[in-house]
Amino acid sequence: ISGQANTPNTAFQADIDTLLRRGIPQQESARRLPKGLTPQTLRLVCQWIDDHQARDFSTNELAAALQISRVSCRKYLIWLEQINVLFTTNHYGITGRPEYRYRLVVENLMLLTQYSQ
Repeated sequence: ISGQANTPNTAFQADIDTLLRRGIPQQESARRLPKGLTPQTLRLVCQWIDDHQARDFSTNELAAALQISRVSCRKYLIWLEQINVLFTTNHYGITGRPEYRYRLVVENLMLLTQYSQ
């Protein structure tokens, strides 16, 4: 039926397609990761955070523990902070740049475990 742009059948199909797209559960769309993040690495990051809930940590500590680059690690930490799994504080030493310290937002532990499984 190509070439028939506005026939009743194509309009009806467009309505069906629109309704089907709206039916995607919110939870599924919330689980979509930003470009550049992988589920496998996110799982490793979340498992490590889950195992170390009682303390704060730095990007360097996590990167060394998981043997991934600090830049990659920081991308995951920023995203976890954006979805309120982590909160960040700055630790100021005697000299140099401030160090970001992360801690689990305990109230959102269930969200973390969703990604660590």
